[in-house]
Parts: sequence; structure tokens; C-alpha cells
Amino acid sequence: MLPGVIIHNSVSLDNAVLGFDIDLGVHYGALLAYRPDAVLAGADTALYGIEMFLESVPAEEERDFNRPPADPGDRRPLQVIVDSRGRLHDLLHVFRRSEHTKDVIVLVSDTTPASYIDYLDARSYPAIRCGSGRVDLRTALERLRRDFGVATVVTDSGGGLNGVLIEERLAGELSLLVLPVLAGNRQKKLFESVASPVNLRFVRSEPMDHGIVHLIYRIG
Repeated sequence: MLPGVIIHNSVSLDNAVLGFDIDLGVHYGALLAYRPDAVLAGADTALYGIEMFLESVPAEEERDFNRPPADPGDRRPLQVIVDSRGRLHDLLHVFRRSEHTKDVIVLVSDTTPASYIDYLDARSYPAIRCGSGRVDLRTALERLRRDFGVATVVTDSGGGLNGVLIEERLAGELSLLVLPVLAGNRQKKLFESVASPVNLRFVRSEPMDHGIVHLIYRIG
């Protein structure tokens, strides 16, 4: 059984995801309002976050080798990262230390480098291995629900991962924070990887601070 998947993003009026300043308070306030059990991101977005928020990557410490103890009362979401190529090697402790999530789960595939799998195992990062070459997202989501009790997933990622979730009919809802800015035609668009038309059903719109409008649609 699949968890419910909500695609959440901040975009410009011309559907760009970069090239303008995102209101982080509004963005994450709307995301957390869904009370997700997991926040799903791709490796590109994870790396971009490190570059944007950190001047330098802190050195790994002994505590970073240990998985946080389970706490049934901890309502923070899990951080789930798709990283079949091992691009976050030596960087995952940045996310393990986050005050906003309670644990890190990594989605890998059959072709993920063995050195990265060893890195994950040595630090007790839970990993879901499925798919050949690319992570099989349907199977990964099913296992997140079965093995970790994840009922609601909200994405915090760019067009690549979100496009796959739409193309494979894995996402049921679209949450867009539309900012009052035009980013221009040189910026990457959120849905440029979606190859065929997808019907959306309007749910509601909500005006927010700073001229932002929150649009919510059902997908399909």
C-alpha cells in the first residue's frame, strides 16, 4: 500500500524553481501543516541545501555514526533522500543533525556504489534498496509505509523527482506556493520533465503573506 504523496514547492509565476528568493518561513510552514511522516528530497536538492545554508561542511564526529534513539513521542518527520549514485557520501551527517527531522533514510538502487553502501552501514543509516540503475520509487514508497509506518509524504525537491512522481502516478496532491515574481526563461521550470498532459482538480487557494498565493490541486 502506498502512502499519500503531496508534491510541495515554491514557484514563480512563470513556474520556475530557481532564480528568486523563496520565503522559507512560508514554504516550510505550509509543508509542515500537512503533518508529514516523511519529507522526500532528491540528492540534487539536498546538495543545493548544503550549499545554500552552510558556509562549509562541519567535520564528522563520533556521534554522527550513531542512529538517533527511537522516541515514540517525537512527531518530527523522517528525512528521506533519493541518492542512487552516492552523491551525499561524507555529507549525510549534516541532515542527521537537523533539528527539523528525526532520522535520515536513504533510497538506493542495485547499482549504487558499494563504497556508499558501506558508508551508510557503518553509520547505521537505514537504506531502502530497490530498482536497477534508478530507484524504483513505487517500491520504495511501499516499503516506507510497510517498514517505517509512513502514511503521508511531502516532497521538498525540484522538477526531476517531482516529475517522476507525477509521470508514474505516485502523487495525489499538488501544493504550490506561487510567489509574485517572474524568474525569466533561463531558469529551470518545475514541470518541464512531465511529458504528457495531466489533469488537475482544483481544491482551494489561499492568499498568504508577501503576495504569495497557496494553490492546492488533486492530481489525476
